[in-house]
Amino acid sequence: MGGTVGRYRILAGENEIGRVQVLVRRWGPFRLAWVGRGPVWLAGVPEAERRAALAGLAGALPGVALVQPDREDEAAWFGAPALMTAPSVAELDLAAPGADRMARQHGKWRNRLRKAQAAGLILGHRPLDPAADAGLLAREAEQRRARRYAALPPAFLHHWAGHDRAATRLFTAQAGGEVVAYMAFLMHPPVATYHVGWSGAEGRRLSAHHLLLWQASEWLAARGFARLDLGTVDTETSPGLARFKIGSGARIRAIGPTLLPLPRILHHPLVVLRAFPLAIRRNRG
Repeated sequence: MGGTVGRYRILAGENEIGRVQVLVRRWGPFRLAWVGRGPVWLAGVPEAERRAALAGLAGALPGVALVQPDREDEAAWFGAPALMTAPSVAELDLAAPGADRMARQHGKWRNRLRKAQAAGLILGHRPLDPAADAGLLAREAEQRRARRYAALPPAFLHHWAGHDRAATRLFTAQAGGEVVAYMAFLMHPPVATYHVGWSGAEGRRLSAHHLLLWQASEWLAARGFARLDLGTVDTETSPGLARFKIGSGARIRAIGPTLLPLPRILHHPLVVLRAFPLAIRRNRG
């Protein structure tokens, strides 16, 4: 889609302490490096080493760098201005037993789930096929325009499914022989991500999305997935969707803001990030 992706090891001396994935795109003579929700650290890495690595990361990246840490507390370690405020994400813990996950649901959400379970909806799930499912995806695109919310472009899902259809899962709910709602998920073990969804008037009346999310979480949990990422929570521009995610029992967690770190070279006795190929090495595995 016009960008290149590199995955790199972060080293403290000769010891690997984490990894970072970098998306690089060009606009004419300029290169923009984007680090989203990273780096990811190995367990037990001391704070001093993580601080040093983050402080030197910008100087090791090509071109202008934008970084969004996965943890809110790590943002201050960059010493960089924020271009966007820190969002919050909703995450379902799939490692917990089903009874515990249901107990975490808000009462009204759980009542709507039970309503949907009693409505006689016919559920199905399978890998998503962008060509065969073009009609369903078009309904979400129309819904997106009507409600004026942002999402990744349709081409992203086409590329993802084209690379590996098994890394997608489409859950559908039917009533009267027609699909009244669906939810599509991206699977990247041990985490899955909710990607897009649609519900018509009948689907909303029957609370189909409550049942679809519950069935999807049960299916993913049974296959060893640890977490389901429901995306950002925005109570101002999308209060209804925010209530749905919060009511599902998801944990709300703040992640870091989008930062514009100034390129610099940092020397540290434990972590040295002098140049891109030397201290952050491409992972060839």
